[in-house]
Amino acid sequence: METIVPSVDTTKEELQERVDYMVNTASHLEELAETDEHEAMKEFIALKNFAYEEYHVLTLQKNEKAVNSNVHLSNYRGFFTHLHFTAGKVPLRLLHWNLDEFHQANMGFRL
Repeated sequence: METIVPSVDTTKEELQERVDYMVNTASHLEELAETDEHEAMKEFIALKNFAYEEYHVLTLQKNEKAVNSNVHLSNYRGFFTHLHFTAGKVPLRLLHWNLDEFHQANMGFRL
């Protein structure tokens, strides 16, 4: 999925699709980890980087007006404040914990 390009016209449905993408990918990676932890870790890092990039774009000054004037974008930005990954290099033993962060953020925060 491409990184978001926020605008005042961004819809709730578009943002829900992005949240669903992250949560569904995390679920897929949890299943993959049962048979191939190393591949799951590699894909988790890509998913984590996607989440970091989404949040970064939403917090750029040039996007401030769009995010602050669109309640759905503002709420979507809040989704990322619920993600708490372990810092630094993620050991395999913490893969499931880190993947679960997407589910926790989704449960604690609805668009």
